[in-house]
Amino acid sequence: MSDSKYIQQAQEEYLEAQQDPDSWDERIFQTGCYVENMALQLCHADTGDWKQCLDEMALFRKCWELNGNRERVKTVDKD
Repeated sequence: MSDSKYIQQAQEEYLEAQQDPDSWDERIFQTGCYVENMALQLCHADTGDWKQCLDEMALFRKCWELNGNRERVKTVDKD
């Protein structure tokens, strides 16, 4: 995984969320990409610019694919 400060923050958030997860946390846990999702959200919240979060976006996409989420949610790319 990346050594991004957002990944590190997200890992800490993940440990906290596991202690008392709400329904949103549970849904994200099921994707297998909680840390990557949180890192992307933290980056965007901090920078206000998705373009500054390309590394976090790439990590999230890779995780999403590796965990079979594309098939699970029947995502279809638009041409």
